[in-house]
Amino acid sequence: MHKLLMLVPMALLSMYSWAQVKVEGSVTDAADGQPLSGATVLIKGKTGGASTNSAGKFSITVPNDNAILVFSSLGFVTKEVPVKGQATFNITLSREESELRSVVVTALNIKRQKGALGYAVAEATAKDIAGFGETNAMQSLAGKLAGVSITGTTAGPTGSSRITIRGVRELLGNNQPLYVIDGVPAVNGNIGSADQNGGFDLGDGLSDLNPNDVESITVLKGASAAVLYGSRALNGVVLITTKSGRGRKGLGVEFSSNMTIDRVNTKLDEVQKLYGQGNNGLTPRTVGDAPNIVDSWGPRYTEVDSILQRDGTKRPYKYLEDNMKGFFRNGVTWMNTVAVTGGNENANMRFSYSNISNTDVNPKAGFSRNTFSLRGELKVTEKLTVEAKGNLLLEDVTNRPALTDDVNNIGNGLLSIAGNFDQAWLKNYQNEDGSYINYTGNPYRANPYWTINKTTNNSDKKRVGGALTAKYQFNEKLSAQVSAGTDFYTFNFENFYDKYTPSRDGGVLQLRSISMKEENYQAMINYVTPLFGDFKLNAMAGGNLMRARNTNREITGQEIVEPGKNIIANFKSIRVIDAPAGNTSRAIHSVFGNAEFSWRDQVFVNFQARNDWSSTLPPSNWSYFYPSLDLSWVVSKSLDLSNTPVSYAKLRASFGKVGSDAIPGSADFYYALTGLTFDGKPMGEILGTTVPNDNIKPTFKVSQELGAEIGFLKDRLSVDFTWYNEETKDAIVILPIASSSGYNDALLNAATLKNQGVEILVRATPVKLSDFRWDLSFNYARNRNKVVKLAEGLETFTIAQARWAGATITGDVGEKFGSIYGVDFTYNDKGEMIIAGDGKPVYSSTPMLLGNTTPDWTGGITNSFTWRGLELRAVIDIRVGGDLFSMSNLNMYGQGTAPATLPGRDGWNEYSREIRAWQDGGSVGAEPTQQNRGYIAPGAKDDGTPNDVAISPSVYWRSVSETTPRPFIYDGGFVKLRDIGLNYTLPKSLYKRVPVQNITVGLIGRNLWIISKNTPNIDPESNYNNGNGQGFEYGSLPGRKRYGFNVLIKL
Repeated sequence: MHKLLMLVPMALLSMYSWAQVKVEGSVTDAADGQPLSGATVLIKGKTGGASTNSAGKFSITVPNDNAILVFSSLGFVTKEVPVKGQATFNITLSREESELRSVVVTALNIKRQKGALGYAVAEATAKDIAGFGETNAMQSLAGKLAGVSITGTTAGPTGSSRITIRGVRELLGNNQPLYVIDGVPAVNGNIGSADQNGGFDLGDGLSDLNPNDVESITVLKGASAAVLYGSRALNGVVLITTKSGRGRKGLGVEFSSNMTIDRVNTKLDEVQKLYGQGNNGLTPRTVGDAPNIVDSWGPRYTEVDSILQRDGTKRPYKYLEDNMKGFFRNGVTWMNTVAVTGGNENANMRFSYSNISNTDVNPKAGFSRNTFSLRGELKVTEKLTVEAKGNLLLEDVTNRPALTDDVNNIGNGLLSIAGNFDQAWLKNYQNEDGSYINYTGNPYRANPYWTINKTTNNSDKKRVGGALTAKYQFNEKLSAQVSAGTDFYTFNFENFYDKYTPSRDGGVLQLRSISMKEENYQAMINYVTPLFGDFKLNAMAGGNLMRARNTNREITGQEIVEPGKNIIANFKSIRVIDAPAGNTSRAIHSVFGNAEFSWRDQVFVNFQARNDWSSTLPPSNWSYFYPSLDLSWVVSKSLDLSNTPVSYAKLRASFGKVGSDAIPGSADFYYALTGLTFDGKPMGEILGTTVPNDNIKPTFKVSQELGAEIGFLKDRLSVDFTWYNEETKDAIVILPIASSSGYNDALLNAATLKNQGVEILVRATPVKLSDFRWDLSFNYARNRNKVVKLAEGLETFTIAQARWAGATITGDVGEKFGSIYGVDFTYNDKGEMIIAGDGKPVYSSTPMLLGNTTPDWTGGITNSFTWRGLELRAVIDIRVGGDLFSMSNLNMYGQGTAPATLPGRDGWNEYSREIRAWQDGGSVGAEPTQQNRGYIAPGAKDDGTPNDVAISPSVYWRSVSETTPRPFIYDGGFVKLRDIGLNYTLPKSLYKRVPVQNITVGLIGRNLWIISKNTPNIDPESNYNNGNGQGFEYGSLPGRKRYGFNVLIKL
């Protein structure tokens, strides 16, 4: 009996042991075959479970063969699989349609479930980026991302971009974010830009990126989101993921092509069409008296049939509608990409070649760009995976447009022409001896035809980048990754002015050579493990070494020997500058880590921290540390909301700090030889006008963010709301100092700026039928910026100065960033403008606040309609508020082409003709009197009585345009139809007998319609550089409309 009792528990134990089954396997993303880290594996009806490691692997013990495994991950459709005696499971999970539950790429190229994030991100897909024929990947996202401002310059497709996230944090620089491509930081410095005196926009690094190679773009906005990238992430991070061969079985070929036509919008909105060339309404009698082509103060068109020009010819005197149009041509751009992909369970690859060929709207201008890209991944063993990528870019640009007050600015040259002067007459631009015919009388403004025929500029860029990454999975919990990446390019620029060019009469050749290189070496270790109960830990630690170096060399030749020959040996005077201040190096050594704690995939707490050591700071301040904390609670997984319209709900919060180092060379002295000698020995000098600061400190940004994401009606309607507050302290500025110091200014930690705002993203699917769907999204962002503090005793900081009328853009303590200051009119107590005794306005003795460049809010609306194989997409871009000072319109007033300059002309012209007739008659008899003929400005005299002094309209408006920017500051807001595209995917029945998977054809348009604007004659986005001094426009080239078609074929 005793033995029998002993056998019973042994038998039960044996039966229990037989019933316990250990199963294992992997969980991957059905879209691309990538492992899903942190996916949950549960036994249906039981507590506890397992989660996948960074390689997507899992193991779990089930009670018996009847158990059912439940696989889930945020952003993916849950899948239930019965065990039924199976020991190994390879599970693929499909992504949910809802944007609220998707997987996103975050810092250090780590994919995370969106529900786990405690901060806001902005996302764009390949369809957003490459669908509308834009050659610049970031420019294609204008109006599509909440809180992200994207603008270009008037330089056209070869120009740079300005991307700012949640406002301005630094008074120096351009507030651009860090760009990271497939985990490797990319060089995106602006190679060269125009200022108020002229110059060229030489583009930036990001314009090199082939839009057809981009899979997705994620923007990390706040400090908590970007802290792991350290010093260069003060202004946010743009993560760019390129396409790969992942998820591809076998070999595939993809060909895409689009052709677009650019047409310039040369027709002016507001221009007077009654009076032409001349002054005081008089016609010239001799060539010496002939008027220049820019002043339109002549007689009415109905009063004169022809007028003598400066080249000795008599030309018809009548208004020419849309006169500038004949100078430009239609621009044509072809963008072709062929990509080959292949893969299996152990390896994948993608190779692409892209060619962009552009003939610009400006005659004799254009560019070509060839891009080669290779990306591959190999599973060497079950534990080791290696990924490599490389790219090569070759670019040639011919005749970039000169900007602002450059002598060769075509926009200035054409916009200034009087309404009766046919721009085609300017084709006669030189005399028989080759010298310049000056139609304007202005030595600083070249004939546009001289510009395109006698001056040239060319550039070539070669860029090579690559990265190598190795990932090793030690076990289910522990993995490691090491990577090395480099980005290197050379840029050569040649700018030639032939003999007799205005202001460069002897001829000039400028050569510039730039090289930039950055290397990044990184190692990370990752640990994933279940904790007690339903808690999990996902921890990471790592380090990064970054090294960067820039070099700059310039050669200038003057006094050409043989006209037309643009080689440096053809110049008498040659100067070589190996600019040490332009040859900089930088190194940052970093350690970082994060620890994410989660509970039941419902609550997430994530700690992050980084410490940098930067070479741009003095040794005492090399090291600086910054942490962050973010929290997320997926409410809809914790509470039963099945009886409510809410299908998804999440709350989030984050608190973070991120630092930034100084400009390279801030603490260094630069020395050179002067060329002078003393006692037979060369003399040295200290270069630069800014005194180095060996006490400079890092800048820090502290931010707080709260947000909520709510989906209704099975996510047919969703709202993503974010509130943020950021303060940037110890921002670095350059301040003027006493010249007795030997310098003009000093570099100091002297500014505190604050940004506070809200962002809203609304998505809706108003109609969803079996064969028709309408998707709608709206984004809104409002940022309130404030300059909190400057250096002691300083209340304002000048950010930019205008070329004309003394306008400046400043940062003022207690005010929004971007105040526009300038001389103003004066007003009496009744608000009437005060007019002096000579009939001109009385101007303020000091600059006054005239406006501010910061928009009130920005937003965008995207509509997408799909019906069977047809898709129509349209994007509307919105900016409300933000002032713009237009110097092009200022010139139109001073030159008499603006409609506001019409009053008083007939009377004044009559008086002028009477004076001429009296003088022709030998001044016999009484001199004609003015008799209040002319322009009487609205306003009051000093004594308060209405102004009754009539003066020449040209004298009045020249006085105004030369003195005050007030009348020429406009609301820079707009509503634009930014993009529109109609695509049709052909039925497969049409090509079922050929090895083709998909054929899509479409029509595309970009910038087709400015629905609303307040800036006459110019595009409100007419910026001439991408720096902080936004809000100044001068000599803009006409805006462009783009039309075209695209074709996509997949084999």
